[in-house]
Amino acid sequence: MRAPLVLLHPLGVDHRFWNRVVEALPGHVGEVVVPDLLGHGSAPLPPQSATIDDFADAVEAGIDRHGQVHLVGVSLGGLVAQVLAARRPDLVKRLVVADTVAVYPDAMRAMWRDRAATVRREGIEAFVEPTEALWFSQAFRRDEADAVARVRRVLLDGDPEGYARTCEALADADTTDAVRSVAAPVLVACGEDDAPPFLQATQWFSTALPAVTVAWLPGGHATAYEHPKSFADAVADFLS
Repeated sequence: MRAPLVLLHPLGVDHRFWNRVVEALPGHVGEVVVPDLLGHGSAPLPPQSATIDDFADAVEAGIDRHGQVHLVGVSLGGLVAQVLAARRPDLVKRLVVADTVAVYPDAMRAMWRDRAATVRREGIEAFVEPTEALWFSQAFRRDEADAVARVRRVLLDGDPEGYARTCEALADADTTDAVRSVAAPVLVACGEDDAPPFLQATQWFSTALPAVTVAWLPGGHATAYEHPKSFADAVADFLS
């Protein structure tokens, strides 16, 4: 029996982020499980002063019944996946992290705290445009306006407090020690046009992890959404 494929989404969206990738996955991949992370979609709010471990706890509780899984995470989801893979080598058979870090540089940690405060004052609307600019190329925003609009609607429908608490968890996240203990084979994927901290983190993962494959993909921070076939093919090749 094939291990299920568990997909963990980035900040501000929910399981629907993965629809385009799921459609592009080849049939041999098997069962796909797509949970909402704390504070997103139908999931409950994270606790006050939540950590990435709290997000991992919730995912672990939801997927433990599946036995071994292949775990895939983008950005926020990638941090959660790192924690879970380090904690549960019996659960995570293979790990894919994309467009993510082990720890944010100091300037971004301060940015996450500022963003949490701003979202509580002004709502998520203030960060829709910056999110789209980071995630998608200009060509995709122009030529695939409907696909971008679907992401925008999910962002705007999100819970501002859930978003803010997640930002605070990102500010404090640091998996640099834990991820080195991951026993599973790891694929690290990154959009070639992603922001410098994610490009640099990909290079760091490539030297810090003992059993790692690196895939450079087209696009920016949301290469999985903008280029679902390229992302799905990279994942399927790694799993096979």
